[in-house]
Amino acid sequence: MCGIFGIYNLNQKKCFHREDFEVALLTMRHRGPDAQIVKVFEEKAILGHLRLSIIDLNIENNQPFQVDERYWVVYNGEIYNYLELKEELKTAGYLFRTKGDTEVLLRAYQHWGEQCVNKFNGMWAFAIYDKIDHKLFCSRDRFGVKPFNYANVNGQFIFSSEIKGIISYFPHLKVPNYNVISNFCRKSIGAQIKETWFENIYRLEPAYNLVVDKSGVKTYRYWDYPRNVDKQITFEEAVEKYRLLLEDAVKLRMRSDVPVGFTLSSGIDSTSLVCLLKNQFNGNKNTYTAAFSGTSFHCSEKQNFKDDIEINEPALVKRLAKDLDLQPSIIEIEYDDYLNILKRNIYYLESGHGSPAIHPLNQILKAATNDVTVVIEGQGADELLGGYISNVLPIHFLELARQLRLVKAIKELVLFAKVYSLKAAFMLLVRQSNLGFVKRLYYNLAGIEAFYIGKLKKYSEINDFPTIPSGFDNLLNEHLYKAHTGGLVNLLHYGDAISMRHSLESRLPFMDYRLVEFVFTLPSDFKVNKGMGKYLHRQAMQGIVPKYIINNPFKFGFESPLSHVFDKDDNNSAKAILLSERCLNRGLYSKKALLKAFEEQRLRKKNHSRFLYRMLSVELWFREFIDN
Repeated sequence: MCGIFGIYNLNQKKCFHREDFEVALLTMRHRGPDAQIVKVFEEKAILGHLRLSIIDLNIENNQPFQVDERYWVVYNGEIYNYLELKEELKTAGYLFRTKGDTEVLLRAYQHWGEQCVNKFNGMWAFAIYDKIDHKLFCSRDRFGVKPFNYANVNGQFIFSSEIKGIISYFPHLKVPNYNVISNFCRKSIGAQIKETWFENIYRLEPAYNLVVDKSGVKTYRYWDYPRNVDKQITFEEAVEKYRLLLEDAVKLRMRSDVPVGFTLSSGIDSTSLVCLLKNQFNGNKNTYTAAFSGTSFHCSEKQNFKDDIEINEPALVKRLAKDLDLQPSIIEIEYDDYLNILKRNIYYLESGHGSPAIHPLNQILKAATNDVTVVIEGQGADELLGGYISNVLPIHFLELARQLRLVKAIKELVLFAKVYSLKAAFMLLVRQSNLGFVKRLYYNLAGIEAFYIGKLKKYSEINDFPTIPSGFDNLLNEHLYKAHTGGLVNLLHYGDAISMRHSLESRLPFMDYRLVEFVFTLPSDFKVNKGMGKYLHRQAMQGIVPKYIINNPFKFGFESPLSHVFDKDDNNSAKAILLSERCLNRGLYSKKALLKAFEEQRLRKKNHSRFLYRMLSVELWFREFIDN
């Protein structure tokens, strides 16, 4: 995993300031502590790279990397099928001087041109400079695991793994994008959209290529999701093919020349990955799990469940670790220095993030650095297989009703209601609808609109997902498409930012494009059945994952207790920051609404913690990036 940075001159009269470029590059040193190199191509282009060595640790793999003195690349990511591609390219007559995937990537571009990305199985953000044609070819992986930010500034195209590099080189770009911030405050809109929190700085969207040459800048989509369900495949056939694809996805992601560990919860996703590899650990048995005290969760933070359940994942993790002979690290999540840690996380995120899970993830990954450089994680299974059952059950119910399978639809509701709250599920359905008047009504009834004034009062609404789905013949797949291209991309953003904060590489087997393509061709019943999500996965893991994991009906998500953060009332509290003169003078929040929210929070009359958390994140972002 690495950091990339570069400038392409559209205007040949422009010059590069190498010292400023090197300073900007080093703002991302956490992404690549092993090597930092800059290459200048006269007044045409300049490329910088920060290396975190994972595969073939030899210095010959340092970047910018070149072949034939014509093609140069700066690259962040992993091409997991590089060994197979290497053999194919050798057959085509290419010679290789290294054992890493960077040379394979560059030779693939030399051989297949811009279509090379369709051959890659992995995660990436890269830029290839052609010295002869003075052309820059850039690409981002299919799902947006790796970041690619860019801006076009007075005849210079600048790109970077992190926005810090861009605003360091061009400080005048530190201008807040109030419309994006407004959408974040209300809807947690984040990195799934093209716009960033900075005006005129953009993200290359997932599954997009970008080309810069003398004619300018153009982008185009190179991959998309399947739209049609395979009505011929049987459930048994689907289970077998799914298992084989997942097994291969995990094995490919174990290719590493540095130690590998696993983030582990009590859920079926991460436990499945560990169980699939129980005979192939190669000495790497380290797992990392978050633990919270039993009283940390407010009852409103468990509202999706029918009863006030206990959330205690470490107990199941310890049992699994004993069964598989693992070396578990149970990390008790601390909140004593929460505000300072949140501020540093926002520095690496370069925005706020709606998920409080960034805090426990930060502490888990910090602990992992003592043992490993790569972590395998279960991110992506929920959005692929309908794991967030409270979100997808209403959609599945509507799908069954549309098919006139009413008895089946009622049975699904009855089974679901044994564990989860039907009221909370259908409220989620209403909130997730794209009916503008419904959302505005919800914001007003919930008192959300009362918080915002000034530049946050008027805003243009942005969808939770960047592209309106079309062509799907299945309601559930249409819903999962929105989740996969929307909220999941936002989660991948914080996963990358927090892991790279600690110079760790995060690998995600459920993001294997072959697995995604296959699951999107399957009927709804294969994914949601008997009141549970991920039904296909549960059946595929029979005999591999212990039954006490597979049969556990509870879906916690990566929960993080938050309400008590806003219960404190001292000079260093979240309340003190939001009600400070510095914050209120920005003219973004209503003091009256904040006072009312904190009082209701103190009396436990209403839990405003999610919205207070977002507002706190915005204020800390201003202090980190704008005030200074």
